[in-house]
Amino acid sequence: MNFFYRFIVLFFLFIYPILGEEVITTKKEEPDGYYGLKLGAIITPTASLRIRDKASGTTDLSPSDKSGFSMPWTMFSISKEWEDLGLKAEFWGEILRNDALTNDTSVGTGTKENPYVFLVRRANLAKTFELGNTKHQIQFGMFELPHMFSVWSGNYDWRYIDKSPLESLGFARDPVDLGINYIGRWKSFSVQAAVVNGEGYRNVQNTTNTGYDVIGKIGWEPTWTENLKTGLHLLGRASNAFGYASDECREGKTKCLLDDGNPNTRRQGPVSLNQEQVVAIESHLLWKDTVNFGLGGMFKKQLGGKIVDRLSPYQPGVMVPESTGRGAYLWLGIGNGTLRLVARGEVATGGPSPGLRATETVEREPWVRFQPGTTEPRYSDQSYYVSRQIFGEWFLSASTRLALGYTEVRSYDTKGEPNKWYVDSTGESSNRVEYREQFSKPVAFPISEFGRLDRSIVLKATATF
Repeated sequence: MNFFYRFIVLFFLFIYPILGEEVITTKKEEPDGYYGLKLGAIITPTASLRIRDKASGTTDLSPSDKSGFSMPWTMFSISKEWEDLGLKAEFWGEILRNDALTNDTSVGTGTKENPYVFLVRRANLAKTFELGNTKHQIQFGMFELPHMFSVWSGNYDWRYIDKSPLESLGFARDPVDLGINYIGRWKSFSVQAAVVNGEGYRNVQNTTNTGYDVIGKIGWEPTWTENLKTGLHLLGRASNAFGYASDECREGKTKCLLDDGNPNTRRQGPVSLNQEQVVAIESHLLWKDTVNFGLGGMFKKQLGGKIVDRLSPYQPGVMVPESTGRGAYLWLGIGNGTLRLVARGEVATGGPSPGLRATETVEREPWVRFQPGTTEPRYSDQSYYVSRQIFGEWFLSASTRLALGYTEVRSYDTKGEPNKWYVDSTGESSNRVEYREQFSKPVAFPISEFGRLDRSIVLKATATF
């Protein structure tokens, strides 16, 4: 009996340290989340099949997430709220492909593989208070920028299918940044203003400029009936608006001026070369669960300036002209509580990769063709791209959806002509210059020209809990 008693005592002594305390997130006779601690997650398993045929001319063997299985938007969230104090702290983590953070992978200039990594998406402390009929909130830390409002408000309801339009066009460098954010609401009106580093949450500050970005949004979202809601939003961003160094645009110091490798020059430009201005407008209409319609546009201006060589102060500088870009988009979702058909279109200057770029300058025909030293007529950059998507969506539950659809991107070069693939007779990729030179001099491997059209069939799912 004594042996049995000792055995029981020793058993509990050894097993007790590995029995952790119960995590209490509820209280008896109180609803779940009584203590204000909330856990959540979003998972988005995806399968993509690129459409390739003989007319495409290339197999595109570079590592990418455009084909195969991937997890493009997967997050984990923790938030804690103190309602009596009006305080809220939140932390979001995001699963991201490593090549989005570094060039050391095989996608860039390195040899490392491309595993998924865990990245901080949000980490901020918010204070909420009311003054009369107005509500106010101040966020400090890492937060979603104002142009992501359409995702988190439910207006653009398909972030798991693709980025929101303003995010895709490149309203800001990233959807999240570090800084301070203010949100004010009065009836149907809202205003938001943020001051952030400007590099986004994936980069260290001062990599592109030493100042701060200023971002603002004014919104009007009236509710006409219980089933009909509309909205109109005006957004703006000024990069490197204040806090910058007057001589920050030096060769090799920031991305404003890349190092030309010449030790006999020390180029420098004005701060304006590190500044851009963006204005966007977006409207939406929601009717029951049947219609979700959105329409918007964006305008971007990249400021110019004169680049001088500080080692040759008497030589004339090189003038970089001011450039602009513009884009427009729409989306439409029609269906019911079970099935929905989704279509989206986007067009913008730039390409071939999606994302609006400021390409148009004040240089126009016919004046620039007669500039001294011009070997061929010069035209303003006319590159642009057109993106189209159509999906069928099935609601498996209130928080789980499955979508099957088709996407395509067609792009046009600086002359406004369709972009092409160039492939020689051995299957190796080439370029337009070599393709044109083969008609004036002999080549070992003839080069063929193919139309460029990126097309994919995509299966996507999302679950939120």
